Amino acid sequence: MAPELDLSAVISAAAAPRQLRGRDDLAASGWTFWELRTLNRHRAIGLWRTDRSIGDAHVLEAEMRGTMQRNFKRRWWRGFAYGCVAELGAVPWSAKDLESLVDIYENAHGVLQWVVLVARQSRSAIGVHTWMETFLTGVYGDTLQALERAGYTVTTGVRGKDGLLKFITGVSAARGVAFPEFHARA
Repeated sequence: MAPELDLSAVISAAAAPRQLRGRDDLAASGWTFWELRTLNRHRAIGLWRTDRSIGDAHVLEAEMRGTMQRNFKRRWWRGFAYGCVAELGAVPWSAKDLESLVDIYENAHGVLQWVVLVARQSRSAIGVHTWMETFLTGVYGDTLQALERAGYTVTTGVRGKDGLLKFITGVSAARGVAFPEFHARA
């Protein structure tokens, strides 16, 4: 039998090169947080461990967004973006089911850039990332790689661009304007 994976240690190792630091001062039941806050950048990672049975992805979304919004505030001069890892007993969804949880635009409450769900019982993980490369993309990738190395079956998905973003990025490419951050994830 494979040893139990310490997700908190995995995320800490992935977050450290990006200067995200653990936040021991926040009190949210079952949650652990990492944060980077500078004058113009605010990023965070949340890890939620629960034994609750969650049958609806929107209940999961409400828990993630609500907890992050209560603990981290977006400011007008500095947007807020985050990723969430949820360690659950079972994950009854596919990557396609989870795509709608991830944001493709900036919003007033913070941008959920990616989600990773880890099922302890089946030793599987599902990750969904927004279409764009972001500051937190490395944490997402490193976390999934660590899960794979630990013997987890990993499935990934990407929330693609909507019609407006396809048009805008198509026009910019046709005009020879290079916005590397507008290139889709591979």
